[in-house]
Amino acid sequence: MTSIVDYSSSDDNDDNDEPQLKRKASTEILNQTVKLPKLPCFFDVQQPPVPSDKHNNRVRTVAHTYDSWATYVYCKVDLSDELNALSGYLKDVECIEEQHISLSRPVYLRKYQLDQFAQEIKEALAHISSFSIAFAQLAPLTNDEKTRSFLTLEIGTGYNELQQCMKCVDKIMLQYHKPVFYHPPRFHTSIAWSLNQQQVESLSIPSSAIQHITHQTFFISKIYIKMGNRTEHISLA
Repeated sequence: MTSIVDYSSSDDNDDNDEPQLKRKASTEILNQTVKLPKLPCFFDVQQPPVPSDKHNNRVRTVAHTYDSWATYVYCKVDLSDELNALSGYLKDVECIEEQHISLSRPVYLRKYQLDQFAQEIKEALAHISSFSIAFAQLAPLTNDEKTRSFLTLEIGTGYNELQQCMKCVDKIMLQYHKPVFYHPPRFHTSIAWSLNQQQVESLSIPSSAIQHITHQTFFISKIYIKMGNRTEHISLA
């Protein structure tokens, strides 16, 4: 399968090698998919396995482990009004109601680590100022197991600022012997998903239909840390 980007597991973090975000003028979403990292249910608290028919037949890729708290750093963006205008194009896929932009991989911590981890993330991001972002284009993505595919909006403006935040988070992850974010990062937010890869790839959305999104800027003033059922945030300067 041809990939737009190949995520590497390397911890190389060369500040002098800034990845460039591709801008492609297109009248339709790209008919290619990108492999995403594994997508465990990292927002779930520890709980017994749930039958697949209880969560839209999604497949869990990480088994529950005792005292293992799924942890994730991200920022939010509210696209609820903007996505209403796209609903007519999103047939046979599941719309995602709340959008976020990942700044870390999902990792797992012990309960005794949570307070210190949250404090260190807050200190690492204390010097970051609020910033604006804008979306550049639509792109279909799929996870490694090909269990779910996504329709996403990729970041244009604000890429460098998100990367700065990511690097701060990476340093803390290394202290906890956890994997850093994917290099080069491809910052995006998911707006719809399907268990059927072809359903996402076959969506045909003209660029004119997303101009009300790509011509807007969105303000990022908080970064969030999700740890099991607990969420904390950092207010940016």
